[in-house]
Amino acid sequence: MRTKVKLTKQQMKEDKFTTFMLQSRDWIQENWQLVAIVAAVIVLIVAGAVYYSNMKAGKSEEAAKRFAEAVGKYRQHNYQVAILDFNNIADEYSGQIAASAVFYAANSYFESKNYDEAISHFQKYIDDYHYDDISTASAIAGIAACLEVKQDFTAAAEKFMEAVHSYPKTAGVPDYLLGAIRNYVNAGMADEANKVLAQLNADYDGTDQQRDTTRLVMRLKIE
Repeated sequence: MRTKVKLTKQQMKEDKFTTFMLQSRDWIQENWQLVAIVAAVIVLIVAGAVYYSNMKAGKSEEAAKRFAEAVGKYRQHNYQVAILDFNNIADEYSGQIAASAVFYAANSYFESKNYDEAISHFQKYIDDYHYDDISTASAIAGIAACLEVKQDFTAAAEKFMEAVHSYPKTAGVPDYLLGAIRNYVNAGMADEANKVLAQLNADYDGTDQQRDTTRLVMRLKIE
């Protein structure tokens, strides 16, 4: 006669979370294009703000005009031409106009799926410019998004958390926490995902990011 094993509440909780982790990973793998779009949105959220903020400094009329034209090409999805223009501006000018050009070049590389160059340019922005917390945190998250699309999930999660820890007061923190959870789940790192999920629920209850996580959990339970 088999003896029934009675699970403790802690064991039941851990078992439920393990099941959630496995289901989450399967869901993300089956919906990879959606995840890639989410990653891209994270990168692009701050791009417009960076542009308008930096343009207020207005280095020179010629630089501003060239930059505006390059942004126009970027918005028209003409990324290869935009990349050339942004890189030329970064080489020929200095200060915030150059910083904006490097940041936009990084986004253009991301959109054209050249993730290694995108990482290189985001890192250049971080190392050489980092004019404000918002854009610097966004550049770190940009690297994380690139790593996510390259399916280096552990490194991506750590980069998202780097953005959180380095710039905890910026508006993008809920997105970065969500990105970290997503990548920890895909990396099969249950303890880390659970810890970040608890932080998101505690600090950002009622936000879109917290609701997105809840919807994902509910969808997994239904399926």
